[in-house]
Amino acid sequence: MKKFLLSFVLLTLAVWAGAQVSVTARVDKTNLTLDDELTLTVEVNGASGNMVMPQLPSLPAFNVYSREVQRTSINGKTSTVFRYTMLPRFVGNATIGAIQFTYNGKTYKTDPISVSIYRNAQGISQSRPASSSAKAVSSGNYDSAAVKRPRETADPNLPPLERDLANQAYARGDENYFLVAAVSDKNPYVNEAVTLAVRFYYNRPFYDAPYQKPTVSNIFMEDAGSSQGTQSIGGNLYRYEEQRYLLTGATPGQATIGPATVRYMTGSSPLSVVDRLFGGAIVNQEQTAQSAPFTLTVRALPANGKPGSFYGAVGTGFTMSAQADRTRVEAGEAVTLTVTVKGPGNLKSTADLQFPALDGFKMYPAQAVSDSSVANGRISSTKVFKTVLVPAASGIYTIPAVKWSYFDPSSRTYKTLQTEPISLTVSPSTKTDTGFDFGAAAAAAAGIQTLGQDIAYLKTDHAPAPSVLVTMSTWRMLNWILLAVLAASVLFASVGRKSLASKRVYTSAKSRLKKAFSPEAVSEAVSDYLQQRMHISTGSLPLKAILAALAKHGITPATVEAFSLLWQRLDVARFAPGTPGTLSAQELAHQALDILKLLEEEAQ
Repeated sequence: MKKFLLSFVLLTLAVWAGAQVSVTARVDKTNLTLDDELTLTVEVNGASGNMVMPQLPSLPAFNVYSREVQRTSINGKTSTVFRYTMLPRFVGNATIGAIQFTYNGKTYKTDPISVSIYRNAQGISQSRPASSSAKAVSSGNYDSAAVKRPRETADPNLPPLERDLANQAYARGDENYFLVAAVSDKNPYVNEAVTLAVRFYYNRPFYDAPYQKPTVSNIFMEDAGSSQGTQSIGGNLYRYEEQRYLLTGATPGQATIGPATVRYMTGSSPLSVVDRLFGGAIVNQEQTAQSAPFTLTVRALPANGKPGSFYGAVGTGFTMSAQADRTRVEAGEAVTLTVTVKGPGNLKSTADLQFPALDGFKMYPAQAVSDSSVANGRISSTKVFKTVLVPAASGIYTIPAVKWSYFDPSSRTYKTLQTEPISLTVSPSTKTDTGFDFGAAAAAAAGIQTLGQDIAYLKTDHAPAPSVLVTMSTWRMLNWILLAVLAASVLFASVGRKSLASKRVYTSAKSRLKKAFSPEAVSEAVSDYLQQRMHISTGSLPLKAILAALAKHGITPATVEAFSLLWQRLDVARFAPGTPGTLSAQELAHQALDILKLLEEEAQ
């Protein structure tokens, strides 16, 4: 039996560990030439111990010439990265098929990746192999005896950004180090995402090369990843380091992009073998490479046809979805509605989605959360909107479709997405009214009290002589006086008991509020006070009905308004804690103490 249990536990742990494993694949670029190289990265998360290498698919369009494995472990979470550097073999569209990874008997597969391969430079012969050096230059003065290099141009089928970068590099191929920059579109719309790429080309060693990114105006700029590659220029092989940025125009008009700068040292490193052997015979020299600045013209979005559900997103390929964390609740319970928008470009600068008002619900919008990522050379963004819905009464409700629009620059039209309606079933609240606690109102007494007898015993002996009380009963005036005194005593005792019970309810509420460390505890203390003091049930009544009940108990309009504000703040703190301006539990407890004091003084 023990062996069976042990095997079951180990199997369960293995299945659980396997469920945490994920495998993803990406490339550093999706457009390259035959001169360039491609880096394929396969990342495995959650797998530990000895692992087999991922199984690559057939790659007829590439030659793999470099492999690298890197493993990291942070807080018990293991991540292994496999990098493959590949050279393209022919021109055309190529697909890197699904990559398989097997762990603990389970096989994982990645999604296929599409890559476009273009021709080399046009206008020259590529019959001789690319070398690893170029003509040396000094202050821009070239050797006059050198043969003039034919003019090279990039493949016209290359995407505009890659074509511009390649042509700038061909124009400066007589230099050993240079920096170029280009954008994917020089005439974007406001908030349309464009890509800025900066490349540092070199064909000789260098070191200590700090990089300074370009300055921009009227543009939001965000890092979008880096990559490496090669390019043959005039028969000489250059390597390049590329940094990309995501740009979005802020307002219509001119937007400037300043030069990027790299300061680098040439010669040998101070710690090189040459310096140690020859005593620093190699002369080191600091040099600077800069890209050319340029200007963008940001276009305004058309006002004609702009829908009310447009919040500033510009691009193509957006998707939208909505879901509720649960579809069956009780009246007074919170439901979180989440709307997610995904697409290209930058969604951070777009306005937050405005949820439509819903009859029968209190709504507490929460702050939107944005995120962006770079995969396979493309930038994608996600924006998540949340709102908390609290139904006031039971029934079957439908959360209607939520609309969200964007501007498509390719068709120059506005397009609208909408979510599917969500059905919500609300049952009556099971929170029962506690009623008035008569035990709390009764005076505490020790032991058992005899309140009276209901058995009359038959007397068999002779009647005794009349007592003093019997004699006094014949005095009628005295009897009326005693009866009046007794009635007054009973009245005063009853009022005293009610007053004592009220004081105990108020004292208990104050004690609970002083110890409350959460909005829920504050709300429960206030609710119990209203239930026991005024018989007002907050669990089954909307706020409007609660305020009306307070007014019937003689509470002044100013105090009713103060209670209304407190109750709304409690709802926000409980159901939408991320909302800006939400008060802490201590602040809410202090306000509740002040309002309960007013209620105690004014209650009838």
